Amino acid sequence: MTDIFITADSLITPFGLGSELAFEKILSGQSAVKKHSNPQLSPNDFPAALIEEKNWEGLIADESFTRLEKLIVLCLKDLISKKNVQLNEKTLVILSSTKGNISILGNPNSEFSNDRALLTSLTQKIEQYFSLKNKIQILSNACISGSLAIEYARRLLQSDQFENAIVIGADEVSRFILSGFESFQAVSDTVCKPFDRDRNGINLGEAIAAVCLSKIPSENSVKILGSGNFNDANHISGPSRTGEGLVRSIQKALENSEVEIDFISAHGTATLYNDEMESIAFHRCGLSEIPTNSLKAYFGHTLGASGILETILSIHSLKNNVLIPSLRFENQGTTHPVNIIRTAEKKKLKTFLKTASGFGGSNIATVFEKV
Repeated sequence: MTDIFITADSLITPFGLGSELAFEKILSGQSAVKKHSNPQLSPNDFPAALIEEKNWEGLIADESFTRLEKLIVLCLKDLISKKNVQLNEKTLVILSSTKGNISILGNPNSEFSNDRALLTSLTQKIEQYFSLKNKIQILSNACISGSLAIEYARRLLQSDQFENAIVIGADEVSRFILSGFESFQAVSDTVCKPFDRDRNGINLGEAIAAVCLSKIPSENSVKILGSGNFNDANHISGPSRTGEGLVRSIQKALENSEVEIDFISAHGTATLYNDEMESIAFHRCGLSEIPTNSLKAYFGHTLGASGILETILSIHSLKNNVLIPSLRFENQGTTHPVNIIRTAEKKKLKTFLKTASGFGGSNIATVFEKV
């Protein structure tokens, strides 16, 4: 089977443009989650990680593009400049998003028609801007979308149809999304605390995250060793109480990889049920002692971008041989203890496991190795 590598990455977060910048910020213990007052999003103040409007170099001024589309174009331009990817018929492009331009709907101040909320309308704008030879493929499967898009790209690259792939994840905070999580009473009133005894819900966040996949490794490449993707069909919004779907996903990923795991980048939403389910799954797979972190207290839950964002920062963790601490963790808060990383630690690192779970019982686990 053909080996596939992640050879370049790019991020736009509330910290700014660049994955290196985001990595530096979180290693210094900074969180992008802040208290916001925005009546268009919520009648109440809420903590979230929002991207502020900035006059970034390279941000297009064309007002026929939505805010989200402008950020996607900027992130892709940055990625392409790093890798000098030729956007030809051999290049696959995949968009991962849970809701895309849904903020257009029900917004009396929007200058866009409701049909622009369609994900296909979003991808058409990106295709036109870059004069893409192929249609952008859309992957929207709840909160595993980003990680699943990487695996989907890997499988397609193992054929002769494509030589390289660009996977981009993008989501923004909207009234629809925020009110939805509030209806579950799942939104924390402060910076979230993944896996902690006193956790009480998520923070939402915004991010654009992109990676380039190739059959040919380059300097500092990371190989995708194996992946598993199982749906436990437990509930439309609640995870399996036994962790069955995630257990099978992890087992499959490890079976395909045959390596020891140096650390785990968990989904870690800081909701009562998600963190408990992950702890059960890690215990059942014999991974409870593996150093583990969640990045949600740094960036919030960025939905369709989260799997890609967290993979990128874990790749930088590998490259720099440093474990990223799980911000805001103080006391064990799950039935089965998890070996949460509390401080940044220099350590020789070779591999990591990325997990993600989402509504509808979706689960995925992927193993990465430093070349």
